[in-house]
Amino acid sequence: MMERKRLMTIWRQGTIAPWPNLLRFVDAPGYAINRYTVEGSAEEALLRAEGADTPDVLDEPGEVFTLTLAREVGAPPTPPSPWLCIVHTDIPEHGVADYNAWYDQEHLPRLVGVPGVQRARRYVADDQQSPRYLTAYDLSIKDAFESREGLRAHKTPWTERMRSLFSNTRRKMCALQT
Repeated sequence: MMERKRLMTIWRQGTIAPWPNLLRFVDAPGYAINRYTVEGSAEEALLRAEGADTPDVLDEPGEVFTLTLAREVGAPPTPPSPWLCIVHTDIPEHGVADYNAWYDQEHLPRLVGVPGVQRARRYVADDQQSPRYLTAYDLSIKDAFESREGLRAHKTPWTERMRSLFSNTRRKMCALQT
């Protein structure tokens, strides 16, 4: 399996999408092919492709983000996780060093230790796009973050300080389509 260091997302607003409320891994050489429906508002959809290079097939209109993998904790699940949680956010420039240290040293390792969280990947957008940071969590249990262990993993002083800096945040839970 190819190592995935790049991510491209396209966020779409409105109902003009040919696949409203769908997160799609694009069928291109070296790319995973999984489809996820986005829970919640049908007004937003996310097209997502992972791979080493940007695929030519991403010609859909919308907010296009090209991101680079900054940190990965956990192994790619086989078969694909039934749930994918996406968090896309900005952090003020004065907090970026602390934010990166928090994610790498505390947050991702703690969350991947929660039963039902299989893997976490953190990406940084190229070209100073906003929101600049995207984290994807592969979940075997949809409500893993709501469990006692999940809530405990989120309750740290450092987490509270970092979350107070979040802005322009998008959170989506997605379900694998078979």
